[in-house]
Amino acid sequence: MPMHVVVGTSLFQILFTCVNVTIMQAHTNHNVDFILALILLLGSSLGAQVGAKVSKRLKGDQLKILLASLVLLVMVKMLLDLLLTPDTLLDYIGGH
Repeated sequence: MPMHVVVGTSLFQILFTCVNVTIMQAHTNHNVDFILALILLLGSSLGAQVGAKVSKRLKGDQLKILLASLVLLVMVKMLLDLLLTPDTLLDYIGGH
């Protein structure tokens, strides 16, 4: 399957997962910030348009490397959030 189709299909599947989780959180815990959800929806819509235009200019291999790099960056961020506490982060940058 071409890389352009793979990226679009993955994002389409994520859409249904996110909508389902948001509805379940709103129903179960009543803790969904609808203003934030609207801002994220608008931002992701703009990002999808920009991403579609950029992906037309990239080859499949370039798109694969870009997507893999993005996944690795998210993994590193999640790992740092898991391992470093806020106090530890302040120590490294010279907080008071």
